[in-house]
Amino acid sequence: MWRAIFERMAASINNRSFILHICVSILEAFYRNISGVYTIDFPDQPPLIFDYTNIKNSFDQNLLMTPKSTSLKRLRFNSTFQIVLQNTTLIGIENHPLHLHGVNFYVLAQGIGNYDAATTTSSFNLVNPQERNTLGVPVCEWAVFRFKANNPGKLILVII
Repeated sequence: MWRAIFERMAASINNRSFILHICVSILEAFYRNISGVYTIDFPDQPPLIFDYTNIKNSFDQNLLMTPKSTSLKRLRFNSTFQIVLQNTTLIGIENHPLHLHGVNFYVLAQGIGNYDAATTTSSFNLVNPQERNTLGVPVCEWAVFRFKANNPGKLILVII
């Protein structure tokens, strides 16, 4: 059974797919100091950069079969955190909603194609950005949002 789970294609962020531990919750492991449930080595950037909007990449096994882990990113309380979501053309070509539990975020920018920080950062809306808790990112598009990590506990990013 475990082999089937690890060989199954799944959604990913930074080329990693989340797998939930079956016996202990992340929050319980954190408060009870239980090791082996999760790691805190989630990458800041995707380790593999490619043309996210090129449909020819749809059947590249190196892109589809991402490592599965319970890998987290530790955020300092009250710090501001920015996330760039890039929707791809891999297999399931559809819009993907994003929802953060327990926190609202500000949408700084959205665009079509591959996100490029060098050309986009100057156009961020830092004056009156939309405040949301759910955002749809269409196929071949991207979105940049920020939030303040001021909700104690574990924040889980949900992409459906």
